[in-house]
Amino acid sequence: MTNPVNPFKKENRLNKFLASCGVGSRRACDKMVLEGRVVLNGSVITDLSTVVRDSDTVELDGKKVRPEELIYILLNKPAGVVTTLSDPEGRKHVGDLIGRNIRVKPVGRLDMYSTGVLILTNDGDLHFRLTHPRFKIVRTYEAKIEGKVGPEIREKIRSGVELEKGKIATGRVVEIIYNLGKTVVRIDLMEGMNREIRRIFEVLGYRTLSLDRIRFAGIGYGRLKPGEWRFLKLDEIQRLKEKCQL
Repeated sequence: MTNPVNPFKKENRLNKFLASCGVGSRRACDKMVLEGRVVLNGSVITDLSTVVRDSDTVELDGKKVRPEELIYILLNKPAGVVTTLSDPEGRKHVGDLIGRNIRVKPVGRLDMYSTGVLILTNDGDLHFRLTHPRFKIVRTYEAKIEGKVGPEIREKIRSGVELEKGKIATGRVVEIIYNLGKTVVRIDLMEGMNREIRRIFEVLGYRTLSLDRIRFAGIGYGRLKPGEWRFLKLDEIQRLKEKCQL
């Protein structure tokens, strides 16, 4: 396992410093600065170009903030677990799997009955970019579909499937394998709308039996069994940042 990463350098732009404290993305931190909520060495700061040094004292809403060690986790989410760190209904959640003392947020969601790759981090800037459609982060799924799925779905999904008024889902079908009354469809998506693949196949007249996310941004769960997790390796973290132009 890789140790958590210390994000702080001797000098950082104010929004990057705040993001490294885990209070939000850089864009959200810019808004906090403009709202006059940030104090640097006793003075309210509204200049977005401000640089923070290691010896400086920064406060947000009256509380001192310091960069926290950045944590990047890869979890192979099992079925029957909700993608939250707590649940008011008492259902099993990913926080139960990784431990409640690790402060991270899931990057996107997998519905309760779906399985596979789930990245969790407290890196607010990376989290924002991994989930923003502008960065076109590829999610690869294997959907097990009841019955035989014909090759015509390739073009239908590529052209776009209307899930509801104004909501068009598109993707790239990578592979279709039919066996014993079921079809396994491997598909790439870039947006990750709520229950997107299940809804796509429902609109096309098929029932999804199971759904496994096998890769997120090129990172797969490898030998991790359902419910197991590990810290991301440094080269994996770097690849994610490169995809997000960080």
